[in-house]
Amino acid sequence: MYVRSGVLLEKLIHGAGHEMNRRAGTENVLEIVGLGEACAMIDEDLPRHAAHMREMRDRLELGIRARVKDIRVHGHPEKRLPNTLSVGFRGLEAGRFLSRLESVAASAGAACHGHDVHVSHVLEAMGVPLEFAMGTVRFSVGRFTTREEIDGAVTDVANAAEELRRG
Repeated sequence: MYVRSGVLLEKLIHGAGHEMNRRAGTENVLEIVGLGEACAMIDEDLPRHAAHMREMRDRLELGIRARVKDIRVHGHPEKRLPNTLSVGFRGLEAGRFLSRLESVAASAGAACHGHDVHVSHVLEAMGVPLEFAMGTVRFSVGRFTTREEIDGAVTDVANAAEELRRG
């Protein structure tokens, strides 16, 4: 345990049998202290950063909704991470979609293993229909993301979707 500035960090590890199965191995004290410092530093600015990321995420979502038809946004409308947007593009394959993006770094909601494409178990558990799950892409924004970057991303996403839908 490490206590600093009212932040309590407790490392719970399961694994090897050190100290009669109470811990997996030697604690990485430097990283524990570093995590405590990072938590103390971000604690002051987190509400401001979260509000900015939420604004950028929502701008991205609204822009994509306005320009791309047949999409599904995954997750609760309010109770979701402020920096992440998960969108299913009906009838598109996420890997092909990502390869068309020129200025946007994103990740697929479906993993490709060899020649077989598998739907994420999380999307399956959420009951996402296959035609949206196969085209699910996760976008992330950060505390330094600008409106101009979001507007450019919307254009890039819309162009990629249109290009793939035309064939």
